[in-house]
Amino acid sequence: MGLIEYIGSIGGIAGVLAVIIFLIYRHDRKASEDRQREDRKFMEDRLTGILGDYNIAFKENTQMLSELYTWLKAKNGH
Repeated sequence: MGLIEYIGSIGGIAGVLAVIIFLIYRHDRKASEDRQREDRKFMEDRLTGILGDYNIAFKENTQMLSELYTWLKAKNGH
C-alpha cells in the first residue's frame, strides 16, 4: 500500500489510476504475447501436417500417372 499512497500523494487519483492502467496493460501484453506464441505454434504444426499430407498425395499421384503412362504405352503398342 505504501507505493499507492506515495503515488496518490504526488499525483492524486489520476496518478493512482495511471499506475493501475499501466500495470493492467503490462499484464495484458504478457498474456497476449503468450497467446500469440501458442497460436503460432499451433499454426506451424497445422501447416506441417498439411504439407505432409500434400507430399503423400503428390507421391501417390505421380505413381498413378507413371502407371497410366506405362499402361497407355503398352495399349498403343509403343
